[in-house]
Amino acid sequence: MDEFSLNFSVLALAHGLLITVVVTIGASLVAVVLGLIAGLIRVSSLWPLRWLAVAYLEFFRGTSLLVQVYLLFFVLPFFGVALSPWAVAIFGIGMNYSAYLAEVVRAAIQAVDRGQYEASTALNFPRLTMMRRIVVPQAIRSMLPPSGNLLIELLKSTSLVFFITITEFTTASKLAADATGNYLLFFAVALFGYYFIARALITPLVRWLERRLSSGFVREALV
Repeated sequence: MDEFSLNFSVLALAHGLLITVVVTIGASLVAVVLGLIAGLIRVSSLWPLRWLAVAYLEFFRGTSLLVQVYLLFFVLPFFGVALSPWAVAIFGIGMNYSAYLAEVVRAAIQAVDRGQYEASTALNFPRLTMMRRIVVPQAIRSMLPPSGNLLIELLKSTSLVFFITITEFTTASKLAADATGNYLLFFAVALFGYYFIARALITPLVRWLERRLSSGFVREALV
């Protein structure tokens, strides 16, 4: 392995890793925001909104993520909407995983004890206030573990952005392996690189949120 190939490989890996982290963070934010909105609409009392949410979830969960990305990148320009590869990567992956997160939100809200709803109704709370102050804070605690798993899956799905001209971590590892001929080393780096990102970013964040929410509920119970 000559010095030029080694330097090229290190730079390619660093650049690819940075791109993967940025796409993961951006897509995760989109997924969380849209997932919360769609999940809340799924339990809405307004049936037209529920049907709209169901159509959204069925489309994104029932079709291929890669085809969805292709649709945004290659088909939308025919209708006068040209998105950059970065926008397609972040919003395409984010919208796909928001559909799965929405089902997590729906299940968590519906798992809240019915007595909480009945008590809120007895206290004459408006539905919006009941959801904001009573139901959703309790549901969030049960949302976090499955949401963390979905965000790790989202991280691994960022390798698909190679197909829309973005050189992310997997592609950078392939380029480094091609330049040096050492496929074992650089694909091992890619393998453990994804593991490191998940364990260094996503898992600690989810666990921190769990601790913060749990301690908050304990303080409220003591008061």
